[in-house]
Amino acid sequence: MEVSNGKRAEDSNPPYGEKGHFRKVTITLPPEAYEKLIHESARRKIAGEPNHLLSALLREAIDHYMPLLERMIE
Repeated sequence: MEVSNGKRAEDSNPPYGEKGHFRKVTITLPPEAYEKLIHESARRKIAGEPNHLLSALLREAIDHYMPLLERMIE
């Protein structure tokens, strides 16, 4: 998925081995949020869709949310 942050588009889920410049983050989620991620992950895996890993789903969610937040702040 390509996401534009106003400056350039960057792939939030590049192929394996191409995330060397990414930063690792540990998070704690409420059970409801974790369950939603698990359901979406399973749905994508069953459908044969890419990016079914939880980390990929979280990167996509952040990429969608941050521009909305930036517009709200402006």
